Amino acid sequence: MRLNGLPLGASKTATAAVLFDKDGTLCRSDSYLLALAQARASYCAQLAADASLEALLLRAYGVTATGLRCDGATAVASRHDNLISTATLLAAAGHSWGQARQWASEALQQADRQWADRKPQLTPPTPGLYSLLERLQAAGLQLAIISSDLGPSLEAFLAEHQLCCYFQAVHGADRPLAKPNPAAALALCQELGLAPAQCGMIGDASDDLTMAAAAGLGWSLAYTGGWDPAPALTGSHGHIQHWDQLTPL
Repeated sequence: MRLNGLPLGASKTATAAVLFDKDGTLCRSDSYLLALAQARASYCAQLAADASLEALLLRAYGVTATGLRCDGATAVASRHDNLISTATLLAAAGHSWGQARQWASEALQQADRQWADRKPQLTPPTPGLYSLLERLQAAGLQLAIISSDLGPSLEAFLAEHQLCCYFQAVHGADRPLAKPNPAAALALCQELGLAPAQCGMIGDASDDLTMAAAAGLGWSLAYTGGWDPAPALTGSHGHIQHWDQLTPL
């Protein structure tokens, strides 16, 4: 791969596949995720009959006065992790763990139902994505997705935006091995029939880059074009803000 015309890769092994994160990388998801976080907090406060919980939950979800934090729980954590953090806050407010977990589960389900039909439309592909995927596919690279989103939601996103034809494998958080566990990246490489060093990772969060390094992937790139302001990330082999900056060798 090349980044701004310069060879990319700490590994001498030729790249055969690129693994992509979804939210904040393949698509702009900040507006949708903000609405989802607000719905979760509102439903939870209603179930617990405690309006004061809403502000605490929003803070825990990474919602600020100016929007959604790109490194907050809603943006980067799995649905399961957000469920547990929600239940923990409810338990800290004095409710039993069983009740807290039940309310957290119900609140997340209600929020999902509220936004499910509109989610694919509210998560548009990042600018220049189609052109990038065409270039990578023409270069003979395999493409895959590894995401904290759930499988059905990933499939709906790909279908809505006519992206299914580009990806050979899709791994969501409902897999037995899920991101950010490095074993999830290794399992995806195995499904593609490739060694980890033959694969690169592109994502918008520290978890993506840390996972790639721990799994022994050939390289990783921080994509910063899916958020305003752009996230400050370290631990990768480079940063890109627009897909035109990345071209195959």
